Amino acid sequence: MEHIVQFAIGIDDKAIQNRIEEYAYKDVLDKIVKETMDTVFARTNAYSRENMCKTMMEEALQSFLEERKDEIIDKAANMLADRFQRTKKYREAIGAVIAKDGE
Repeated sequence: MEHIVQFAIGIDDKAIQNRIEEYAYKDVLDKIVKETMDTVFARTNAYSRENMCKTMMEEALQSFLEERKDEIIDKAANMLADRFQRTKKYREAIGAVIAKDGE
């Protein structure tokens, strides 16, 4: 006995192409990073490599924070002010000041 079964396969060429490009980019980037790390740390062992990475990261973070110190403080102050304005105590205190001054 024979059975004939028909079926269709839908292939989204654009999605496949996008997926391949996305992973190809990531693979190439990972390979470049690995080769760079191996070249920079060619004459080091794992322990000194970890210490060097830690030192570089700390220096980069410190530099980043120094360059953006004023912006970070402003944003933190604005966030804190927004939070205080939403509290009941803040509204009561402002209400008391307005009632006292009559404004």
